[in-house]
Order: sequence, then C-alpha cells, then structure tokens
Amino acid sequence: MKQALDRFLAFLRRKDYGGARAYAEGFPEGERERLLGGLDLLERDPEALEDPLFAAEREVVLGVKAVREGRREEAEARFHKALQLDPFHHRALTNLGTLYLERGELEAALDLYQRALKLCPDDPLLHENLAALYKKKGDLDKMVAHMKRATRLKMAPPALDPLTGERKRPFRFPLWALFLLLALLAYLFLHKP
Repeated sequence: MKQALDRFLAFLRRKDYGGARAYAEGFPEGERERLLGGLDLLERDPEALEDPLFAAEREVVLGVKAVREGRREEAEARFHKALQLDPFHHRALTNLGTLYLERGELEAALDLYQRALKLCPDDPLLHENLAALYKKKGDLDKMVAHMKRATRLKMAPPALDPLTGERKRPFRFPLWALFLLLALLAYLFLHKP
C-alpha cells in the first residue's frame, strides 16, 4: 500500500489531479473515498483539508494563493513548511526559488531550481524559471537552452500512464517485424511476374 500511496503523491507533486483521481479509483473502497475526498477539498477548499497525506500539497496550494494575493512572506513560510513535510516536493522548491528570484537572490534561487531539477527534470515551468534566472544573470546560452527545453516538454505527450503511474513506452515497431517486411518486399520485387 505504501508504494501505491507514493505513486499517488507523485501525481500530487506534479499537480496532476486528474491522473491522481484516475489512479485513486484503483484503491480499495475506504482508501479510495479518502483520496478522492482529499482531492476534492484541494480544489474547492484547501484550508479545510486536514488529512496528513495531503499536507505538503495543501501548503503549496495555499502558498500559491498567497502569492497571487500579494502575501509573499506567508507564501514563503508555506513553501518552507511544504518542504519540511515533503522534501521531494519539486513544486515547493520551484515556487520558493521564484520568490527568491523576484527578490534578486539569484544564487539562492538557482540552488532551489537545481534541487527541483534533480527531482523533476521534465517540468516545463521549472525550465522557464531557469531561463528567466539565466536571463537576469546574462547567460543567454543557458537561457535559450532552458526555453527550448520548456517548449519541447510542453509539446511532448504525457510521460506517465495515469492509471499505473508507470512511464509510458512509446510505440516501437518490433525489429523482427521490420525484417519480415523487408524480406517480403525483397521477395515481391525479385519475383515480379
């Protein structure tokens, strides 16, 4: 059960609530209701959510709300609390880094972004933030590289299957089928009537 809950948390960390909802459907009845109820509160009324499983995500959601409302100090405290609850929450690191970037604390922001990058290298928003940081630092090569990476990631299909949490494997034409096709084409070409 712990491994299944860790996969569920991975959906929360990515803010893939749709994937989390689909994944929660596979849990036994009591746990399924708990997870779906928590997701519902995250979206409707995060202040009312008291389930410890959702605590870090709740702090990130409320931190983002505080940023939107101009309460930067509260937001920073919430992102720090989220990281105490879940040190692997890359969005908490990214949001905290953005607050530091806005204050001009470029090295502190870079450190947070690099930590987030180790946890989630495929987050396009993180790459956009790194591009903004490198622009401020005057490193245009790195800025362009991160903007390109962000663009590619936004255009890529989802990497995880929402039901299993496993990486989706791209469709690959089996090598044996390719050889069979080539052999058939060669036979047809060489034995024309």
